[in-house]
Amino acid sequence: MLPQVSARIVQYSAFLSYFLFLVGSVNGIRERWIHHTADGSIHFLALLLSLAVLISIVTYIYGYKEFAKGFYHLWMGVLYSVLSFTEIAFDHPVDSLHDLDSTDILIIASAVVHCFKALIVRLCCKPNYESVFLTCEEFLFLLGFLSGSAVTMHFGNMLTICFAVIAHLVAFHMKSSIVMLSAVVFCIFGSIYFFPANDITYDPFILLAFIVHLAFESLIDIYFCRLSLIETWKTFILQGKYTHRLQLLVILVFEILFYGFCMQVIQNPHLPVYRLPVFLLLSIPWVWFHFMFLVTCWGFLGKLEECCIVLNTRGEFTDNFMSEIMASKGIRHFSLVSQIVTLYTLFSTFLITASAWQPTNAVFIAMLFIILPIELLVWEMLKLGKSVGGTAIGYAVVAPAHKYSPFGSVILLPENAFHSVNTKGMELITIVSRFFSNHMIHNFGTDFLTSGISTDYLKKKINSFFEQRIHPGLNYDTYILYYSGHVTDNGNWALTEDNTLSFEAILNQWRDKNSSGARLILVLDTAHSDKWVDDVWKVEKNFIAIQAVRAMTIYDPEQGNMFPLGELTKLLWDDTRTSDVSQDYFNHSSKVKPVYGVSKEWCCFKFHEPTVEDICLHVEQNFPRFINKPITKVFTYLPCNTNVPGVFDWLSRGCRRIRMRWFPPAVYDTGHGFQLIAEFK
Repeated sequence: MLPQVSARIVQYSAFLSYFLFLVGSVNGIRERWIHHTADGSIHFLALLLSLAVLISIVTYIYGYKEFAKGFYHLWMGVLYSVLSFTEIAFDHPVDSLHDLDSTDILIIASAVVHCFKALIVRLCCKPNYESVFLTCEEFLFLLGFLSGSAVTMHFGNMLTICFAVIAHLVAFHMKSSIVMLSAVVFCIFGSIYFFPANDITYDPFILLAFIVHLAFESLIDIYFCRLSLIETWKTFILQGKYTHRLQLLVILVFEILFYGFCMQVIQNPHLPVYRLPVFLLLSIPWVWFHFMFLVTCWGFLGKLEECCIVLNTRGEFTDNFMSEIMASKGIRHFSLVSQIVTLYTLFSTFLITASAWQPTNAVFIAMLFIILPIELLVWEMLKLGKSVGGTAIGYAVVAPAHKYSPFGSVILLPENAFHSVNTKGMELITIVSRFFSNHMIHNFGTDFLTSGISTDYLKKKINSFFEQRIHPGLNYDTYILYYSGHVTDNGNWALTEDNTLSFEAILNQWRDKNSSGARLILVLDTAHSDKWVDDVWKVEKNFIAIQAVRAMTIYDPEQGNMFPLGELTKLLWDDTRTSDVSQDYFNHSSKVKPVYGVSKEWCCFKFHEPTVEDICLHVEQNFPRFINKPITKVFTYLPCNTNVPGVFDWLSRGCRRIRMRWFPPAVYDTGHGFQLIAEFK
């Protein structure tokens, strides 16, 4: 019942909004006709308005609803332009604002009803959201608005201001909340500087209604849109190589035009003496950082295209899969470093704008508000890197060919049982390898050892695994060590010659080889593996997690009642099983139960933040040689942390530790597309 009522409210609100706008438009045109000496254009405008309404009604009745709506939005833009700028259709200005009071009220009421309708749609009707830069209605609305000013001498300035509006609308559709600040400044500066600089007489109330009608839906969708960040940028990500390059070329053209209009400050004969050298001095970092900005955009687009190639082999676009591809391509680290470059690019834009400020140059003001949302949008786009889980590498060991008695001695399996266990081990290897591949986890190796594991071999292999790097000096974010085999009663791994490998030994190797902030996840599909879980919280200054399994019954190897090795792996990682199967198993099975434990610092983990050394390495790998040394020298002295609220990290870390200790979640997301699981809900 509620959806039907909401649909009726939306329908009536839309009709009321259109009706109020038409009445207000007709009233505004009538008042202009009465109070001014018309030059004949009023008759032409009235004829066109009547024809537009007639065409919209006829096409709507005959089923061409989309065409009718588009045509109507086009003419709404034209009428908004005519009503806002009085000199467009008339040879005399309006005598006083009192003449337009009724028109203002009707047009503002139409915009308010439109906003009410948009809110009802998002609160009650659950609209379908799509990844778009600009909707057809918005484009036609702006096109009509620009067409209404085509006959004036200010058409060029209005064209630039429409480009600025488009840049802000695109940023809103891409869920860039920081551009809201730019939009507020844009509205203030437009009313204070832009229109006075053009000597344009305008009605501020109708112009405000136009902006609200145009931008309200895209603005509130920053909050209401249910698309993730990657899904929001889907249209941009999936664009072709040449489309990306063309967009970058457009940005370059706008940047050059902006700087060209900045240089017009030199032509001012009343320019203070100190402003010229300041402008020239600030031009150096502007050119320098914007060159880095363009090179950074080029490299980021190249990495996105690499991701699209991998994505096309899969044939489908999913949020998790795209996140894993981007993580595997190192986009996260690239984005974090590039955000610092973009931040200084924005700062250089503010500096050169202040040094070249021209309050009487309308095009300069409009170009500023084209460039500003574009650079802010690129900065927001680089947040795609923060939405992925970082890089990961995995190593798996499966050793099913021997077992231990309660007294610690090796008991060899019968021949039939030997083949059965080997078959199960090969199945586990397949599942783990497929899991690493599906989640874009670099596979260091999957060892299948049927005759036991020697201590020296395993320690050397683990040492080599912990030494792996993405490139020299940069660790993987997460290291995943998997073991499925037999253990002693205290959970230690059972090796040949009655040797064992304890949790403390693995932890010591990890501390020796990797103490720079990476995570270690131990996945133990073994009997007694829960014994290690009890000790992991005591670990200090390391990010360690253990995903283990707890036996729900007693297993006695001497009686042939063996622990069901591999059950946890199949149910957590086997993508051939549905989630319903896993849920049903854990709800009704009495065999095993998944458990996990983490160290004290685990919940305070943050993926690797770029250091000065990382930035210097990034510059050497991605920028031309002739600017490498100056850039690295500069960034050695510049602050390189974009996390301003980080000063309060001590409080949030304490709260997270308390929550993890007292109320650990049943499912903990690792950020790599899989979870640590204590139970299924």
